[in-house]
Amino acid sequence: PKAATQAPAAPATPTLPKMAEVPAAVVRAAPSNAVAIFGVARQSAAADSAAKLEDTLTRKLGSAGDIQFVDLATAFPPPEPQGNPKGDALFDEGRTAYDNLDPDTAAVKFKAAAEAYVQRPGDLRPEKLGETYLFQGASQLLNGDVAGAKAAFTNALLAEPSLRPDAGLFGQDVQRVFGEAQTELNAQPQGTLAVTSQPQGARVLVRGRDVGVTPLSGAKLAPGHYPVQVVLPGYAPFATYAEVKPSAPTELKTKLASAPGLSALRDAAAKAGTEAAFDADGVPPEVGAIGERLNARYVVLAASFQDKKGRLHGEVQAWDLRTKNRLRDVEVDFTKRDGKGSADAAADQVHTFLAGAALPQSRKEEKDAVSSSDSVLRKPWFWAAAAGVAAVTAGVVYVATTDRGAGFNPVNGLPGGISF
Repeated sequence: PKAATQAPAAPATPTLPKMAEVPAAVVRAAPSNAVAIFGVARQSAAADSAAKLEDTLTRKLGSAGDIQFVDLATAFPPPEPQGNPKGDALFDEGRTAYDNLDPDTAAVKFKAAAEAYVQRPGDLRPEKLGETYLFQGASQLLNGDVAGAKAAFTNALLAEPSLRPDAGLFGQDVQRVFGEAQTELNAQPQGTLAVTSQPQGARVLVRGRDVGVTPLSGAKLAPGHYPVQVVLPGYAPFATYAEVKPSAPTELKTKLASAPGLSALRDAAAKAGTEAAFDADGVPPEVGAIGERLNARYVVLAASFQDKKGRLHGEVQAWDLRTKNRLRDVEVDFTKRDGKGSADAAADQVHTFLAGAALPQSRKEEKDAVSSSDSVLRKPWFWAAAAGVAAVTAGVVYVATTDRGAGFNPVNGLPGGISF
């Protein structure tokens, strides 16, 4: 049997930006000089300032143009897309009823299939949802429900704007009512969609199309419900639906849950970012482990903490794991926006270090660093203590990269940085 087809002509409904018009993600491959940056909060009250400090460092270093960040997309590949067997089975049942001239049963099955698809926005295929709504509308029209058919056709256009009824499968009545639904949808004033995430720099997908990175503002859409996904390497994808209203802004905010593999690295960074670790000589074993796992030459830790009077302070250290050089004593005053002691000034100092103007360590410190880091890297108890999601395989550290995990920690190692 035939299926609904997509006409090559440009859709009349408002469309999202084409892929070529959307700026590419700021993600680079992890070469030998890759940099990993982690914000560390020594107390829970300092979590927000640690996130801001980490964000400032990555944005400032990224803008320099000569710093290469680790590629978390490679270290933590996205989960494989899951199908929707329930929705597919209901669609097939509806199609059988439709072909057997049983529009009552077909309409019920197609409606149930659409609901099954909508319930899982992360696995949604917009073209399949659009086709389901199209058959639902055609079934309702056969039952004389013109209003219900038009609503279903509108949903089909919102799901997949390029969808058109196959003239060889659908009669003139379907073509006519579908055209009316499209005309009415086009006549409605567009709304806007804004998406923010913590951390920033996540990709935003609307109807499966990439529309930019967070913070995202001003994506114009026709009124309706849209599947929205927010995706960032190392984090569990966030998916929901958003209702866009005519001539009105819609705002979506989300905190992305980190995947267990990245959580293990954050736990390691937290141990390496303590005051005692910052004061100690040599490379903390956790820093060496982070570099090993992410194929990073440089590891930068931005620690934030409160003093006894509740005032927030920041301290940044960086390690060159190849030469064993170290940048230390970079203090941050969160009350300063610029100048000495500001986060921007700290970023300048880190940039100078990463660019190669670092002071060498003593021979004893370098020797101690090599021995402490390399020996601990391959000990099973180290990663087991880090987060409980690590393993040692053939003597090489491997951290699980499953995307099923809860919790939030404001570090991402990348520059820059949804329900109806």
